[in-house]
Amino acid sequence: MTGFGNKVGAYPGYVCSVVASIVTGKPVKWVEDRMENLMSTAFARDYWMQGKIAATKEGRITGLWCHTTADHGGFDACADPTKFPAGFMNICTGSYDVPTAYLAVDGVYTNKAPGGVAYRCSLRVTEAAYFIERMIEVLAIKLGMDAAELRRINFIRADRFPYLSALGWEYDSGDYHTAWDKALDAVDYQGLRRGQAQRVEDFKAGKTRKLPGIGLTHFTEIVGAGPVKNCDIPGLGMFDSREIRIHPTGSAIARLGTISQGQGHATTFAQIIASEIGIPANDITLEEGGTDTAPYGLGTCGSRSTPVAGAATAMAARKIRAKAQMIAAYLLEVHDDDVERDVDRFVVKGNPERFKTMKEIAFAAYNQAIPGLEPGLEAVSYYDPPNMTYPFGAYICVMEIDVDTGEWEVRQFYALDDCGTRINPMIIEGQVHGGVTEALAIAMGQEIAYDEMGNVKTGTLMDFFIPTAWETPNYTTDHTVTPSPRHPIGAKGVGESPNVGGVPAFSNAVHDAFRPFGLVQAHMPHDHWRIWKIAEDLGLHG
Repeated sequence: MTGFGNKVGAYPGYVCSVVASIVTGKPVKWVEDRMENLMSTAFARDYWMQGKIAATKEGRITGLWCHTTADHGGFDACADPTKFPAGFMNICTGSYDVPTAYLAVDGVYTNKAPGGVAYRCSLRVTEAAYFIERMIEVLAIKLGMDAAELRRINFIRADRFPYLSALGWEYDSGDYHTAWDKALDAVDYQGLRRGQAQRVEDFKAGKTRKLPGIGLTHFTEIVGAGPVKNCDIPGLGMFDSREIRIHPTGSAIARLGTISQGQGHATTFAQIIASEIGIPANDITLEEGGTDTAPYGLGTCGSRSTPVAGAATAMAARKIRAKAQMIAAYLLEVHDDDVERDVDRFVVKGNPERFKTMKEIAFAAYNQAIPGLEPGLEAVSYYDPPNMTYPFGAYICVMEIDVDTGEWEVRQFYALDDCGTRINPMIIEGQVHGGVTEALAIAMGQEIAYDEMGNVKTGTLMDFFIPTAWETPNYTTDHTVTPSPRHPIGAKGVGESPNVGGVPAFSNAVHDAFRPFGLVQAHMPHDHWRIWKIAEDLGLHG
C-alpha cells in the first residue's frame, strides 16, 4: 500500500525523526509495526456523497448536483495541491456532456487517523468516478432505460474535444463512443443481458440461489499533475525536469526526479529516449531518486510520471537530436536541412548510402571542434505541462452472488483503457492488473472499521481485506488509442486509471444483481455481511 498514496502523507513520526536527527546529530529511524501502520496511516475515500441528477424523459442529462462531506481525520496529512484541498473531485461529471453542474465539498475533522491519498487514488478521482457512475445507474432505473444506452447518448462526442466541462476542466481528447461500442461487443452485452434475465427467472422459480450482476463503467481520469497554474505541493510547482548525457561511446545516462515503485520507469523512459534519438534502450542508464544529484521534480504520484517526466524526457532527447543533426551535417559536409533521421542514424536526403550513426556522431561531439557548437552531447529540459491529461476507459464486470451467504465470484472482467500513445504494452497490462485488483479490494471489503469506543477493529491483515490469488479473477484487457494533443508524444498515463474505473464496475455489478428486486443504492464496501444484509432486507431469504 505504501507505493501508491500513503507515501504522500507527512506523518508526525517523520517530522519527529528529522528533528531528532538534527538535534542529536545522529541517524534516527522511524519504525512501526503492521498494526500501528493500519491504525495511523493516512486513509482515504471516507467521502459521504449526495447527488441529484436532472434529465429529459429521453435520458439526456441536463444538470448534476453533488455535495460531499469529506472526513479528513484528526488533521490533514496529505500534500494536496493548494488550490484543490479536496483533490480533483470536480472531475465528477465524468465522461458525460453535462451542461450544468454544481459541486460543494465540506471538510470535517474527526478523531480518526489523518485523511490522505490512498493507493492509486489520483487525488479523489476514484470517488468522483464512483459518484457519477452510480448516478447514471440510478437515473437508468428511474427512467426505465438500459444503462449502457443511457451512457451512450450522454457521452461527450469526439468532435467536441478539447472539451470544457461544466466544472472547469479542459479535456484534451477522447473517443468514448468507439471505446464503449468495442467493450460491449467484446463481452456480447446483449447476450449477457439475456442470460441474466433467464437466471433471474430461475431464481424466482427456486432453481438457483445465485444472482448474476453486470457492472458497467465508463470513466474519465485526470492525471499528469501538473501545470503550475493549477498544481503545487506545497507551494512548489509540479513540473519535472530531465538531464540526458550521451557518452563518447554512444551510450547514455538519464537523470530525473521521479522514482519507480515497480512501474517500470527504467524500461519506459529508456524506450522514449531510444525512439527519439536512436540509441538502443539497453545502452541507456536511468538514474532516479537520488536527491543529491537528481534534477528538479515532484516525484511519482497521481499517474504523473509518463505525462510529466516522460514529456521532459522526450523534450530533452529532441534537443540532443537537433544537435546531433547539425553534427551529422558537418561530418557529411552538407547543410543541416539536407540530412534526415533514420532510426539510429542521419542520412543525406536522396542519398541514403551517405550517413552517420549515432555512435559516430557521439564520438565526434567529443573529439572534433565543430564550428558554432559546444563540445559534448547532452541536454536538460524543464517541462511544465500546458494541461492535465485525460485517459479514459470502459470496464465491464460480470459477478455471481450467493444470496444466502453473501459470497461473490467475479466470472468475467473486461477492462478497456485508452491512455493515449502506448509506450510499453506489457507494462500497461501489468498496471491494469494491479489497479483493478486494488479496486476489487476497495469495493468488496477494505475498511478501517471502529468499535463504539473508537478502537480499530481491522488492525491486522487477518481482518483487513488484501486480495490473494484466490479472490483475484482473470482480467481481459483491451485498448483504444487517442493521443493527447497537448503531450509531446501523446501519452496520458495509466497507473491509476484501473483503480478509478474498477471500483464503480465492481460496485455496479453488486447493485445490478439486486436491481430486479428493488435495490437502488447500497454502501460500500460490499463484503459478505453487507451483501447478505441486502438480500435479507429485500426479503430474498424467504
